[in-house]
Amino acid sequence: MSLLHTHGWRLLLVASGVLLAAGGRMHPGADGSDTLRQELATMTADERWVPGHALVAASTALLALGLWAAVRSRAWPATVQRTLTIVAVIVSVYVVETVFHLAAVVDSDELAHGHAAPVAMTHIGLATVLYPVTGWAIVLLAHAFGRAWTGWRRAIAAVGIVAGLAHAFSVPLTLLLPQAELSPVFAVAGMSLALFSLATGLVGAPQHRTSAVREPALAG
Repeated sequence: MSLLHTHGWRLLLVASGVLLAAGGRMHPGADGSDTLRQELATMTADERWVPGHALVAASTALLALGLWAAVRSRAWPATVQRTLTIVAVIVSVYVVETVFHLAAVVDSDELAHGHAAPVAMTHIGLATVLYPVTGWAIVLLAHAFGRAWTGWRRAIAAVGIVAGLAHAFSVPLTLLLPQAELSPVFAVAGMSLALFSLATGLVGAPQHRTSAVREPALAG
């Protein structure tokens, strides 16, 4: 097998983590005292919205590609493969949400003036469904990785579980508690997912898999 076939998925996950960390740091702040529509109008008017969310969308696309590449490489034990495939499908669908998330900027004026904002509302609708689904998918993936890993690598799985839970609850909590300041929840979700992707790419699959090609860790 070629090096790209066996290790390409790891490079994609590392790149995904780096882009997500960079994009997450650029996310505009929100005021919990405003309505969701007002907050979205304020954030989409911020000059950081487009570059930050472009990085997040690119990161998510790389994550989806990395998961599919991991499935094809069969780097993980058979017990992980099914979960990995399911999560790859879910993250691929989630890419659509990140594109609408980025594109919500086109409705910035409409949001501010109370007019119809179809792109922004599509983003909200997709996020309401896909944030929880994707978050729980990340939890399942991290749990599966944790069972395959041994020793200190299981701490990476714990980070993934935190990332998934924060991601799963972030949007539902925003809708249920519109006056609450929930930016820290989104920040935890983004940064912990970035760390999980980056660390998983660096560490790789467990050494004792059944494949004939052994995969050394890039770190540690």
